[in-house]
Amino acid sequence: MSLNTLFPVQLQLCSLSSGSSGNCYFIGSSSEGILVDAGISARRIRKTLEEIGLSMSQIRGVLITHDHIDHIQALTLLTKKYRLPVYCTEGTWKGILRNRTTFDLDQEMFRPLKAGVPFSLAGFTVEAFPVSHDALDAVGYHIANSSRSIALATDLGVIGEAAAACLRRANVLVIESNYDEEMLLKGRYPQQLKQRVHGVMGHLCNTHASGFISDHYHPGISHILLCHLSAENNTPDKALQTLRQTLDRKGVSLSPATVVRALPRGSRSELFVIE
Repeated sequence: MSLNTLFPVQLQLCSLSSGSSGNCYFIGSSSEGILVDAGISARRIRKTLEEIGLSMSQIRGVLITHDHIDHIQALTLLTKKYRLPVYCTEGTWKGILRNRTTFDLDQEMFRPLKAGVPFSLAGFTVEAFPVSHDALDAVGYHIANSSRSIALATDLGVIGEAAAACLRRANVLVIESNYDEEMLLKGRYPQQLKQRVHGVMGHLCNTHASGFISDHYHPGISHILLCHLSAENNTPDKALQTLRQTLDRKGVSLSPATVVRALPRGSRSELFVIE
């Protein structure tokens, strides 16, 4: 008998991978859950879930934020071998079908959703919200049980009002802190790529992520998890330092109980239990 059986957990989260080489998150309870994005191999997803005491049979579906390959790589196997339904917007689905890696997935597993329209999955209420990114119909997700909620906002150039509203009412913030501005501008990316990353349809920098967190922090926030850090233009230390400095500058003191992490890029995080 597992510890999860003896002591059931109502809400937990684990980042299986977070970064440009692949993104995938588990959100669920002790008994069942959801994947958000599937940008690493199906084999790695299965093995990483096993490391935290879960199996693929406990996954009820995959929520996709957008159609870039680092978010959808495993969908063919997940739909064909594991028969997992894929929840995403119509625009994202069209992009998935255009991708040479995922065009031959099982199309019967598509479950369309619309931003702002909640639905139930794996015992949670799920609501997508639009984000500003250079992919058609890109979204983030607010996932809630009866008492706690998680908002995941990744791959967005700015935090629009819809994203801000969902982040403000969440207990767990999984928020992109992709790049350090100085590292990006002085780095070796070509100018066109720098402009893309830095633009309103690109990615969120440390400064903007930290500013939002500082402006909207409240003691009900139990976890601040910085995600999708760039391997080329950021470091976990820089992201966390920017957050600490911004909080200090604005006179914001975090509760001692608030967990703050920069999620690892190429490996899984710890299993976070949200109480």
